[in-house]
Amino acid sequence: MKVISIVNQKGGVGKSTIAVNLAVCAVKDGQKVLLIDADVQGSSLAFRAIREADDLQAVAITKPTIYKDVVNFVNFDLIIIDAGGRDNALFRSAIMAASYGILIIPVLPSQYDIWATEDTLESLREARSIVDIEAYALFNQVIQNTNISKEAKEALEELTLEKDVKLLDTVL
Repeated sequence: MKVISIVNQKGGVGKSTIAVNLAVCAVKDGQKVLLIDADVQGSSLAFRAIREADDLQAVAITKPTIYKDVVNFVNFDLIIIDAGGRDNALFRSAIMAASYGILIIPVLPSQYDIWATEDTLESLREARSIVDIEAYALFNQVIQNTNISKEAKEALEELTLEKDVKLLDTVL
């Protein structure tokens, strides 16, 4: 069982969209996937409710026990966690659960989003004082070859290098 936690304290960066698309891709690849919606908005559960195919299981966990709960889901190849966009115990539990896999931090190409991501990286730093977490930043909703995307990428590269987070080559 491997866990992918999708987190950022900033809302609107595409966490749910990335989570459900990764889940669908993994299911199509033949993996048994559990999608955990850890956001009280319930976007991932709403997606599962309207998905016609019955090949993806989803549950809501809105208590800060995710990092303990994931080890009980032994019948899955992959668990994807869609974390809510606020710093609380539930959010930090989703970060800790990434110690069983990886953490993906979606970031939009704006200076404000990069500044806001610094708070998420501080939560990651605190979690890393307890467990090892492999973390990646994912540049999302990028309009290629614009000045703002180039400047934001440079700022994000600097920040991720400083915080020991890898910047994924893939850009959405």
